[in-house]
Amino acid sequence: MLAVCGIVRQNGRVLVCKRAPGMQFSGFWELPTEGLEGDDCTEDALERGFFERLTAKICTLVPVGAVDFLCGEGYRLLAYDVELEKNFFHIYGYNDFRWVKPRHLRRLRVLEPHRVILKGLEFF
Repeated sequence: MLAVCGIVRQNGRVLVCKRAPGMQFSGFWELPTEGLEGDDCTEDALERGFFERLTAKICTLVPVGAVDFLCGEGYRLLAYDVELEKNFFHIYGYNDFRWVKPRHLRRLRVLEPHRVILKGLEFF
């Protein structure tokens, strides 16, 4: 399976979202993430996810890395640096969101693939 996540930075903080009850890994924090559907390209999937889950529009996307992990039959998470057009969110599909300083990420239950990506970008 292939998924894509966006790293949004603002004033030395990164945006993380809490997975809602009923979702796989409920209660864990992650970078805003979307799975690919049909013949989606990664950029379209990420733009759709940000719009549908956070009502946010993306200005720019820059690929920064990927991580593979085991979950069922295997998973690949592609990461992009994201710049948004606006910073006012309405969340749908997530339970909560926060702007977190790197040193405070350790206090949250961040999903391991997201932790690996953030560590590679020196957020941990």
